[in-house]
Amino acid sequence: MAIEIFKRREQKYLITLEQYSLLLEQIMPYMRSDNFGVDGRYVVSSLYFDSDDHKIYFETKNKLAFRQKLRLRTYNETGIEKSAFLR
Repeated sequence: MAIEIFKRREQKYLITLEQYSLLLEQIMPYMRSDNFGVDGRYVVSSLYFDSDDHKIYFETKNKLAFRQKLRLRTYNETGIEKSAFLR
């Protein structure tokens, strides 16, 4: 199994509703709606798992180059008959 290692960088900004509207107006010509959900929107629910010694938490906190994540994710409604994705 090949392991892909990449550098990911996130920056988050707090913007006003007016800035959001202007940004949306500018990027919409280059985007398309997601085929799932209503009007391209849906609820994402994630449940993260860890070991008793919190190994995954400390890998993230200590910013290890290679770290793992174990997550159960559902989209829209959740239930015993619905789809869920374990990654």
